[in-house]
Amino acid sequence: MKYKIDITDSYENFIDFDGWSGVTNYSSLPKIDEKKSTCHVFLENTSIRMDENIWRDQILSVNPKSTINIADDLLILARKAILTIENVRCYDLRVIYKEHDYYHSSGLTFDMKDRFMVFGGDDIEYLHTNIYGGVIFNGKVFLELEEKEILPLMINGDDEVIGGEKGITKINNEKEKELIKKNNLLDIGYFNAIKSSIWDYNFLIKYFSHQNGYWEAIKNYK
Repeated sequence: MKYKIDITDSYENFIDFDGWSGVTNYSSLPKIDEKKSTCHVFLENTSIRMDENIWRDQILSVNPKSTINIADDLLILARKAILTIENVRCYDLRVIYKEHDYYHSSGLTFDMKDRFMVFGGDDIEYLHTNIYGGVIFNGKVFLELEEKEILPLMINGDDEVIGGEKGITKINNEKEKELIKKNNLLDIGYFNAIKSSIWDYNFLIKYFSHQNGYWEAIKNYK
């Protein structure tokens, strides 16, 4: 069974892009649909909060027997998921590949009330590669996932449901072995070497205000 969760007003709190759960989060480079102004990011081994009704109800209304019904205070692991951001204004990337930084920018521009979202993690296809991405948009944000890709990761902050530290290490090792086997090489020719001001925290807090669950522009920038 498939779910499409609206996280427009709560994306900052919903997805663990920082890996505090101990599971390494994997992310693809953004796939931009220029015609629809939509950004798709493919995620793997992503830790997701399922302890608030704003998220839980969107799944349980479709499938009352979902795995998330195991507990109210729950962190799940999505083995695969798709992050979709609509009405994209611009996007910026910082990718660390084999200890070198590569930047890419579509051209920074935004208006008041536009929103800013950060995503990233280890690269889903390339070993020793870390993705830091930022998207400015004025549309909806959705996370799409399937029931078969959901595993309970923590209940009431306890990770024994996944096998504790050994279980988390096993998950991380499996994905790393997959990347070693693939041995893909990143095409650095993709990057235009433009470093956006959005990566400067002082710039960020000058132009954006952090709300409870998202960043919102408080000034125009052209």
